[in-house]
Amino acid sequence: MENKKKKVITRIGDVFCIQINDSYKQYFQYIAKDMTQLNSSVIRVFEKKYPIGGNDSIENIVQDKVAFYIHTSLRIGIVEGAWYKIGNSKNIGNPDGVMFRSNIDMGNVPEKSYNWYVWYINAPKIKIGEMNDLYLSVDIGSVYPYKEVIHRIKTGSSMFKHPK
Repeated sequence: MENKKKKVITRIGDVFCIQINDSYKQYFQYIAKDMTQLNSSVIRVFEKKYPIGGNDSIENIVQDKVAFYIHTSLRIGIVEGAWYKIGNSKNIGNPDGVMFRSNIDMGNVPEKSYNWYVWYINAPKIKIGEMNDLYLSVDIGSVYPYKEVIHRIKTGSSMFKHPK
């Protein structure tokens, strides 16, 4: 008899756990589908680390400070065992207020780009040209593989080089 894994259905508000080492875990929440960026899943990753084995309240978790927002494929992360769903919360913050940035030079990785765009989830992209201080803290809006999500949670930095 074949051992089949149970299919995990994802919904806006789902909270997921990632074990970051033998002692700690961290959480993120699925907050939106971004039609502007390949209909990808947008997650908000929370800053706080929790001890392994703790029984953490979902409603307390979603009140934590957000470390960053990122586009990814939830399904692949689930299939690969990178993260697992722990529950759902209707409190998803304010996805309409989440802005991303990107540029058409991402693959070329020039030292400086004059082709930057910004957008809010499910809104049209706005060309700003050269990057300026107003948007420097806005998260990059590329769709990242699950390994980048894990790397960024564990290290606080991206595996990928981005132009200025």
